[in-house]
Amino acid sequence: MLISEHELRANWHKTKSNSITIPQGSILTPSARDFLRSQGIQVQYINENGSAQRMGHVLATVQTSLLPGESKPEHMTHLRGKQLILKTHPVIAWRGQLDRFGCDLVETQTLLVKAGETKFAAQLEEVALRAQQLMVAEVRELPIEFGTLFGWKADEIRDMSHHPDKYFGIPHTPMSYQDGWIVARLNSLRSKIREVELYANRAFTADDGSCSRPDIILLLNRLSSLFYVLLCKRRSEQREKRSLTIGISNRHLHLSQNHLELLFGAGYSLKKRKELSQPGQFAAEETVTLVGPKGNIEKVRVLGPVRPETQVEVSVTDCFQLGIEPELRDSGQIAGTSGVELIGPAGTVRLDHGAIVAARHIHLHSDQAKKWNLRDGQRVTVRVDSQRPALFQNVLVRVSKEFKGELHLDTDEANAALVKPDTECIIVEV
Repeated sequence: MLISEHELRANWHKTKSNSITIPQGSILTPSARDFLRSQGIQVQYINENGSAQRMGHVLATVQTSLLPGESKPEHMTHLRGKQLILKTHPVIAWRGQLDRFGCDLVETQTLLVKAGETKFAAQLEEVALRAQQLMVAEVRELPIEFGTLFGWKADEIRDMSHHPDKYFGIPHTPMSYQDGWIVARLNSLRSKIREVELYANRAFTADDGSCSRPDIILLLNRLSSLFYVLLCKRRSEQREKRSLTIGISNRHLHLSQNHLELLFGAGYSLKKRKELSQPGQFAAEETVTLVGPKGNIEKVRVLGPVRPETQVEVSVTDCFQLGIEPELRDSGQIAGTSGVELIGPAGTVRLDHGAIVAARHIHLHSDQAKKWNLRDGQRVTVRVDSQRPALFQNVLVRVSKEFKGELHLDTDEANAALVKPDTECIIVEV
């Protein structure tokens, strides 16, 4: 039975009640429902047995089609073809959530491209395409096959998501900001697609538990599992691919040729004691004494080869002992820093600047930097995996074809994290 606005008005004006009773199964035209809303009239449907069921102002499941000459009300939308339905209908709500997921996915892809992760961004296009196919299949009432995603079948994705330790060496653990923004984004997408799945269950599952679209439910469930698999894989790759050894820098200095000769004699050349981890760098046999306003430190090792300008690298603790201001600087940035006196066997040098606390930094070979998508001068966050784990932020990346991959910490930093000779670190945030 189709009830128009004209019929409703005619019957309502007789009593002007705040409720109206109509037979079960009746369909209200859009203009009739607009009239009920404007008057605040509640609707009761009479069942075949004569009992009334109060439905409120509007039923989310009410469906109808426009009569000739009628325009679509703004609170309604098309379910399929010319079939109108309220925007609060569960299927419409599900479509909105799927659309929101698509927006989040595209935003993630955009950020990945900006970060140089173009390959991964392109791989996620497979998920974006599948989400679009999912929407089309539901609107056209077509079945959708799972097939494969990232080359994996549905059962394979499920097994990997249940056993990440088996496949990736990563146990089930809560997400952390230390995992980096890409892992956080993947986890956000996983959470969002789970929400889409919940909306799908509301839209396609009846009160008796039967489901009209199990294919959609399956695909959404495995998409959630897929994102968990991808984030576990990513965490595993970060642990494997961005792992570095740690070099501990004790107090030392680099001398210019002029200062070397003033301290050790005219025409003097450094004598190599041992090679350092960075190619071409070495610890020399020579040592000097550092003298500050409050104290001195003896037998400070000279590193070679000589440099254009003398630079003294000490820890914050050393600065307290010497009585100088701790100046945290990147290597080579010595303008405006504290000065100390250098005492050698042949003479002394009074520096008016050049004593720094070297900022933590990473040496990377250019091939390694390219593989990890890192560039010279970039700042990263590093996690030290030790008995006392520590997170070091704002770590400078230095790239050269002459470098060997290594994190450099001073003795204060290394001691705070209980770094041992075999301790490693992981780049966790770029």
